[in-house]
Amino acid sequence: MGRPIKEKYFGNKNRPYTNYARGGNTGVGGEGVASVTFSNSGTLYSQGTTVSFGVPNVAGGIRATGTPVIDTNGLLRGVTFTERGTGYTSAPTLTVTTATGVASASTGTTGQSIIYPASTTGIYVGMKVIGVNINASATFVTSVVSGAVNLTWPNAGTVNASIAFVDAGSAQANSIALFATTTTQDAIAITSYITTGSSAISGGDIIKQESSRRYLVRNSQGIGQVRIGAGTGATHTLVPGQAHIIATDGGGATYYVTKLTAHKATLINRTNTSTALITDLVAGWTLSAATGTNQVSLAKNA
Repeated sequence: MGRPIKEKYFGNKNRPYTNYARGGNTGVGGEGVASVTFSNSGTLYSQGTTVSFGVPNVAGGIRATGTPVIDTNGLLRGVTFTERGTGYTSAPTLTVTTATGVASASTGTTGQSIIYPASTTGIYVGMKVIGVNINASATFVTSVVSGAVNLTWPNAGTVNASIAFVDAGSAQANSIALFATTTTQDAIAITSYITTGSSAISGGDIIKQESSRRYLVRNSQGIGQVRIGAGTGATHTLVPGQAHIIATDGGGATYYVTKLTAHKATLINRTNTSTALITDLVAGWTLSAATGTNQVSLAKNA
């Protein structure tokens, strides 16, 4: 098949996409989340607050996950990542969700800074405490232990009622940075229609090059073997078992790649041949911008 493509051009081989926690390579050519910065830490968030990241841009990518870092004053200070994600081509959103408030029958006596709810389920450090004989403006949960809830403020009198525990967090603002594209190898983009799928899917991931025309790929519908080319009929429609890799020359004309080796791409015209710079339909390829009249740029999962 000629010299094969280097594996560094396959998204699933790229760092930082190697997912050690899952025991394998899982990247798809985009980026992972590098950091979260809170430009406004907000106020009064409890330890039950959660965060969620938006979905990846590239099909097959893994969503980033993490837990918020909240200080003793209820301020958001960062995110501890459990998964930095894969397949992001732009920074995802970060949604901060406060803990759901709960109410529980509780008891306590005058002068105590502790009450005993019927259930401590859903009660978190930092929640505001509201109820009969509770100073609602200054009473927060400091710890939850053995069925008891410790408070910042002594009860004004006997507590023997349903007490509300509320996460009053609000006003945060954040920004997200992805890993720098200059630190990771771009991957070749492929649109594939696997035989077990129901449609052609863009933004897939080449897992393995099996010949100069045949690839094992993963997309959002699964894993399968496909053959690259121009597709079927005058409209170049993909049918099961087929895939497109698109190339662009220095003048902007595009081509379907029908064969790919480490250094050369065999092409079929995709746009008007009068604008094409590649006359013999064989050219060197790059993932950067094409230059000259004998080079094409392949579409990439950047």
